[in-house]
Amino acid sequence: MKSRTSLIRVQRFQVEEIQRRVADLERMLDDFRREQEDLEKRVRYEQEKAGITDEGHFAYPTYAKYASMRRDNLSQSIDELSRQVEVERARLADAFEELKKVELVDESARNRAKAESRRREQAELDEMAIGLHQRQSATAS
Repeated sequence: MKSRTSLIRVQRFQVEEIQRRVADLERMLDDFRREQEDLEKRVRYEQEKAGITDEGHFAYPTYAKYASMRRDNLSQSIDELSRQVEVERARLADAFEELKKVELVDESARNRAKAESRRREQAELDEMAIGLHQRQSATAS
């Protein structure tokens, strides 16, 4: 029983740890997406200000080039983080499923133990009733 309780605790800890990782990755993903949108706006602003949208043009704004490169790098990072989030979500589903299995086994064992305890108590009560009945029968005779 103690080992099952420890196993449940470990499984719950694993589920919670993976949930934290997923939440952290999703926050990073949201931050990257916001930064990507901000960089996109900055690139457009610089292009409008210079009146040049062709990145190959000799007078294309340097900051727009930098922001475009940073935006593209963020896109790659977003793709990678998205894959990591999916992997962690799959791990979370597996860990949660494993936790539920362990909890069900524990609940089943507890129910069996309760049923056995009730059966023993009933057997003791039955023996006491039989003994009482026999004593009453013996005194009546």
